[in-house]
Amino acid sequence: MARNLSARILSAEEVEFLKEKIQVLLETKGIHIEHPEVMEILKKAGAIVSEETGSVKFPKALYEEALKAAPREFTLAGIDPKNDMKFPHPEGSFYVRTNTGGMYYLTEEGEYRNIVLDDVAEFTRLANALPNVNYWSLPSTDPVDFPAETIDIHTLNTVLRNTTKHGWVQPYEAENIKYLIEMAAAVVGGKEELRKRPIISAICCSVPRLTYKYMDMNIIYECCKAGVPLQPCALPAAGANVPITPSGLALMAAADVVAMIVMAQIIAPGHPCVATPLLFEMDMLTTNTTQATMSTTMGRMIAMQLFKEGYGIPVHTYATGTDSSTLDAQAGFEAASLSHMVALSGGSVLGGAGQVETAKTISPLQLIIDNDVFGMVKQLKAGLEVNEETIAWDDIQAMTYQDSFVDKMHTFNHFRDGYRAKTFTRDSRTTWAEKGCKDLAARAKEQYQIIKENYEPVTLTKEVADALDAIVARADRELGRK
Repeated sequence: MARNLSARILSAEEVEFLKEKIQVLLETKGIHIEHPEVMEILKKAGAIVSEETGSVKFPKALYEEALKAAPREFTLAGIDPKNDMKFPHPEGSFYVRTNTGGMYYLTEEGEYRNIVLDDVAEFTRLANALPNVNYWSLPSTDPVDFPAETIDIHTLNTVLRNTTKHGWVQPYEAENIKYLIEMAAAVVGGKEELRKRPIISAICCSVPRLTYKYMDMNIIYECCKAGVPLQPCALPAAGANVPITPSGLALMAAADVVAMIVMAQIIAPGHPCVATPLLFEMDMLTTNTTQATMSTTMGRMIAMQLFKEGYGIPVHTYATGTDSSTLDAQAGFEAASLSHMVALSGGSVLGGAGQVETAKTISPLQLIIDNDVFGMVKQLKAGLEVNEETIAWDDIQAMTYQDSFVDKMHTFNHFRDGYRAKTFTRDSRTTWAEKGCKDLAARAKEQYQIIKENYEPVTLTKEVADALDAIVARADRELGRK
């Protein structure tokens, strides 16, 4: 029996080697943070803290105690419980999230422009309808008719009216996290209900390496107080601000993420965290930031295996996406390569669905294609069983040389086993031509129209909708600057 297939890029000794280097790095070199309240908490817990410089070092005993407190099992709740995500995945598979932070929209008609709230609503409805997309994340919306300081708040307001799934939020200002948490609480019936069923989780980032600005530290602090899970994120670029090798890239990304997990556990032991190393690479010919080179993929594989095997902590990275600016063959190859290798190397969440142009752009057609790609990858990850029933041993023993398997019950019982992608064609050339010679993008567009025609609207109660409007209006008054 071969179930839950895996591809290990590290030996057991290499996993331990990287874990040791991360521990030594955080004990001897340490990190820099900007947040007086958190610095005081860390100091009281036994960290070596310099209030003057913001330096924090974690003695080995404190470091190990904190990592031990990180939960290995928890649930990220859907607004509708049918969309709950249990970690680890009950079937050994993975979850999928949409792309975050993209600034541009590539419409089904090929128009390229800044994302506006109507696009957010449309993209969210699509993600809500796709079975292999498990949760959403906020794009970067163009602030039309509202203050730039409240982009994330207006975007979340739009998302919550169009989904029943879990999502991660990405605050753009230090104080905004409080409003985002308040909005999620309004949907579920209060802050205590949100603590019981967290329908959002929050991304916090290290920028630059081993450095955590006040905004990101405040995300950690406020989420730990509110019981909102964290997805601590590193965004290193190989060759730019970290070593160019896959192993050096993965080491630095993991160290950034581990430091945030350690801080979260010191603030609130047992706080749910999904490690999120999102790796990039600087192209040495153009100096452009890229995400889909094979060396970056290998770095992601290292990070996935390290967190899964080395720490036992759920882990998440980009597992689709392309450096191409359009839905071409490069986009298809890079998305397929990334998704397969990240899934097989132990990713708990495969992120970035629906993106092109190195995560700067989201495309509804790419999201539909990615939904199919992830459906096929789930089949591969699940593996298979080999026994007398699966090989049709009785039929083989009884067959004559003229027998066909088309009419066998075994065929009837198993022909639906595989994932059948709606955007991929299995037609003959003649049939394909009769259907209009449609390529992959055209078939995705066709599926998009079908999905639009069958949307099931998400309806909030008037009480919840009014509460969200009130929070957004207050945020505009309190945070918006003329």
